[in-house]
Amino acid sequence: MTALAFSPNGVQRSSLSDTIQEWFGNDSIIRPNFKYPSTNIIEHDDKYVIELSVPGYTKNTLDIKVERNQLTISTTQSNQETVENDSYKMREFSQMSFNKSFHLSEDIDTESISAKCDNGILAVTLPKKDEAKPQPPKKISIK
Repeated sequence: MTALAFSPNGVQRSSLSDTIQEWFGNDSIIRPNFKYPSTNIIEHDDKYVIELSVPGYTKNTLDIKVERNQLTISTTQSNQETVENDSYKMREFSQMSFNKSFHLSEDIDTESISAKCDNGILAVTLPKKDEAKPQPPKKISIK
């Protein structure tokens, strides 16, 4: 039996079993369109760390800016070039452009923000200002 049906990623399938596999058997249902990288935000006593999963991206393809207490991480990476002699039967590797912003609170020292990209993880360190760091308890004397 041959069936042509709409597919979540726009690819026509040639059989009903392929269509069922496309709809229920892979992660296109879970992540139909890549829009933003997965993100972790970790708070330490003296800093915050924002981690983004960016496999395949390099420090040269990523852009980080701070403007008016807004941290923006972006890239304008496009899909990989296809070599004319290649005959792909399936191609899922791609790198898409994204733009992800974070509002920074007043307790962030924006002049000391740093970043590093290692093994597909971009880690942006946001140091806290001294007044935002936890202080040891102050002993109050009784008069």
